Amino acid sequence: MGRRSLQIVLGSMLILFMGGCATTETTTKEESTGYLASVYNPSRLSLHPDYSIYHESSGYSVLYIRAYPAELKFSQTNEESEYRALLSIKYQLIPLDEQDLNGAIVDSASVVYKLKAQDEKRPAFFATLSIPVKEGMRYLLRLQATDLNRGSTGLEYLYVDKTNPYGAQNFKVVSMFSGYPKFMRFFLSGEEFNVRYRDPSVDSIVVEYFKLESELPRPPITASTDYTLNYTPDTTFIFPLVDTAHYNLRREGMYFVRVDQDQESGLALFNFGGSFPEVKAPIELMEPLFYLATLAEYRDLRMESNHKLGVDNFWLKIGNSVEKSRELIRIYYNRVVYSNLYFTSNKEGWKTDQGMIFILFGPPSRIQMTGNGERWYYFARRKSKAVEFRFDRQPDIFSHQHMVWIQTTESRMYWNEAVRSWRNGKVYSMGS
Repeated sequence: MGRRSLQIVLGSMLILFMGGCATTETTTKEESTGYLASVYNPSRLSLHPDYSIYHESSGYSVLYIRAYPAELKFSQTNEESEYRALLSIKYQLIPLDEQDLNGAIVDSASVVYKLKAQDEKRPAFFATLSIPVKEGMRYLLRLQATDLNRGSTGLEYLYVDKTNPYGAQNFKVVSMFSGYPKFMRFFLSGEEFNVRYRDPSVDSIVVEYFKLESELPRPPITASTDYTLNYTPDTTFIFPLVDTAHYNLRREGMYFVRVDQDQESGLALFNFGGSFPEVKAPIELMEPLFYLATLAEYRDLRMESNHKLGVDNFWLKIGNSVEKSRELIRIYYNRVVYSNLYFTSNKEGWKTDQGMIFILFGPPSRIQMTGNGERWYYFARRKSKAVEFRFDRQPDIFSHQHMVWIQTTESRMYWNEAVRSWRNGKVYSMGS
């Protein structure tokens, strides 16, 4: 077997799924009771808007929306013969208790946004929606987008925490390029932005810089606890909190923004470097192999002077042919990219417990959102049962999405089975 270089072929990013491949979807009974099948599966949905919540006052919060005109159908078939697209955003505000969803929807509404002909060629369409989110409460915000011309849909759940006036959702990060709030908390070097806070009387912010080491996830199937970012900042700055102050995360690492040094809570912003959330550089391709390689293999990969060659040889060895290896690579690294998009919290998404399970197993067959986290179910048809992976939300001042896999004997067994399957050159599937 020759040492041929393997071309890393990453699939289309989430925002590039075109409306031309849309399918009509309806809300199922299972989805209305907290069970979902499509939230982490972009191929199951046709619309992929981005959402961000900002607690503007004690009585209400603002939902920021970014939709993609390329996913919508523009048509002149309407009573006014107007060339347009119609985007419906429906929300349901669901309060959380300590265990599961209460089931009671405390508020819901549906708003239709009209995109005109000039919007069709724009890369994004922005909108806002005020929601009566009460102070001192936690919610799940169910968001369903519908293209009223085509019938295609998108679905997302947003965790809303209004229990702490110093938490991340009390800050608004505005891109200087678009003039609109950022929807992700990670930045590329060179991106300029402005930070705003809900209380206009606050006139300065504290920014703590943490240089992030290249830490790997905890070794799976161990009793060790997941690492968290509990470091002493390398540098601390104080800046005026004014609209004219522009920031740029020039150095790789984490920047923690607070308005009160006596309060732990604040807003964490990241510059992970490279082409994040994509994985292109040899070191970025090597690190996620931590889930498949033995400790000895991974040590050799880290010591290899040519990381690209080491990665290629690893995949050629388990794939046993260039063609098979190329397919394994395509699927594996697509999942790494989506993990970065879906699960980035206090670290890169692929390093989280949810990211690990997503990479090895793929999108779950069903998801249940709970007050304390999420439960994923994969159907093992040959065993006539569903295998559960439970993720609990853990306290973390740098992220409200820090989820930890609560391991069971059964889920560890399936984890081992998945690793063996990948190492034998086969994408793991419980249904096979």
